[in-house]
Amino acid sequence: MALELVKEGRAQACVSAGNTGALMGLAKLLLKPLEGIERPALVTVLPHQQKGKTVVLDLGANVDCDSTMLVQFAIMGSVLAEEVVEIPNPRVALLILVKKK
Repeated sequence: MALELVKEGRAQACVSAGNTGALMGLAKLLLKPLEGIERPALVTVLPHQQKGKTVVLDLGANVDCDSTMLVQFAIMGSVLAEEVVEIPNPRVALLILVKKK
C-alpha cells in the first residue's frame, strides 16, 4: 500500500520494518527503475562534522555487484547528493569490504 501511494504521487517515500528484499523487489516492480539501472540501492545520509553530510549507497545489501552496478550506484548517489541533499559537485569514492575466508 505504501509503495502504491508513492507510485500515485501521494507520498514521496516509503518506510518499512518488514523484509528488505521483499520491499526492494516490490519497489522495482511497482515504481519502475530509471532506464539503465539494473538494481536498486539502499541509501542513507550520514551527518558529520568535517563537511556536513555524506551519502552512502548499497550499505552491504548486494554482495555480488559487478563494475556496471557499482557505476550505476555511483551515478545514483551523485545525483541524489547534488539534487536532494544539495551537495554541489559531489565526490564519489568506492569503499570495498573484503570478506575473509
